[in-house]
Amino acid sequence: MVLHPQPGKMSQNSRSSKKAIFLLICFTISIAVIVFFNSPMSKVRSITVIGNQQVSIDQITSVSGLQAGMNWWKVDSKDVNRRLTEQIPLILEADVEVKFPGNIVIAVAEKSVSALLIHEGVSYRLLNDGTVFDKTNSTTGIPIVRSERTFPVEVGKRISDPDVQKFCTQIVKVDKTLLQDISDFNLSNSNLWYAHTVDKFKIVFPSGDVSTTLNIYRDFKRKKLQDQPPRSG
Repeated sequence: MVLHPQPGKMSQNSRSSKKAIFLLICFTISIAVIVFFNSPMSKVRSITVIGNQQVSIDQITSVSGLQAGMNWWKVDSKDVNRRLTEQIPLILEADVEVKFPGNIVIAVAEKSVSALLIHEGVSYRLLNDGTVFDKTNSTTGIPIVRSERTFPVEVGKRISDPDVQKFCTQIVKVDKTLLQDISDFNLSNSNLWYAHTVDKFKIVFPSGDVSTTLNIYRDFKRKKLQDQPPRSG
């Protein structure tokens, strides 16, 4: 007598076997994940900072909150960007990239110093977005701005005057050789500001809009030089 297995019973055994295999695979993967995230492979091995010129690597690394030995999967690039831009006024933006296995690269974009503001007898360096960077006694290397306007000036915060913000944004884009002709800028309370040249000329321009005016002055200076008669030998 030959016994044949019932079709229904075979199908049930097959399903049970597949389920057991699936559970075994899931268990194996879970164990592998747990082992990986507790192994040295999941730890931050190195932190590299690129793009910085004015802010030190040590300061950026410290403020970022990242450190060797932490789990790299816990690295939050948005949180790092927020920390750096809020605590270091010179940093415009920070991008964080995790490179396997555990190498962190922080790429920063810095703001630039745009002008030296002399306000109520105190000198401040301003960044290109109008943020007050620091107090200083040095007056060399950057345009001097004297202000008749009244507004709060606090290190680490932007000047609230929108015209001053616009001025700072524009002045860093002006040709450096052209700025060498300017002795100082004066921010008056009116809608017209003015600048003095080293040749004792006075340039009047709409408040905040320094870029257009200086370009006109540059063209005027070129024409003036071209119209001058050649010197006799």
